Amino acid sequence: MIMKQFTLYLKNRPGELSRITRRLATARVNIEGISVSSSVDIALVQIVVDDAAVTRKLLRRAKIPFVTQDVVLMPLRHEPGALAQVAERLAKMGININYVYATGCDGAGRCLTVISAPDVAQVEKACRSLAVRRRAV
Repeated sequence: MIMKQFTLYLKNRPGELSRITRRLATARVNIEGISVSSSVDIALVQIVVDDAAVTRKLLRRAKIPFVTQDVVLMPLRHEPGALAQVAERLAKMGININYVYATGCDGAGRCLTVISAPDVAQVEKACRSLAVRRRAV
């Protein structure tokens, strides 16, 4: 499914991540996926949340700089080759993957993977067709 990803630009110092995650929790916003990378001064925090509108308001009120983009949130089976199958399918369709990160896996053996690409609609289409094929097997 196509979702909004927020890329936050935080100061790279103790407490910054806890400050924003506490605000999201207080607003009852669930984080579906998160990736954090840092340099000396700045931390880039990429989050996919269940309520983009509330998140946008919260970040603006907190004066936290951010940008948004569409990404695909795709469930994958927790098994060898699951990501390879998706990557191969996208390659055959001529779709370049900008980046991928994943959440933890649930008890049903499913992991949520965040995929960024120039054409997220095509990624979603490819993911849907893979899901249909998996059910038919």
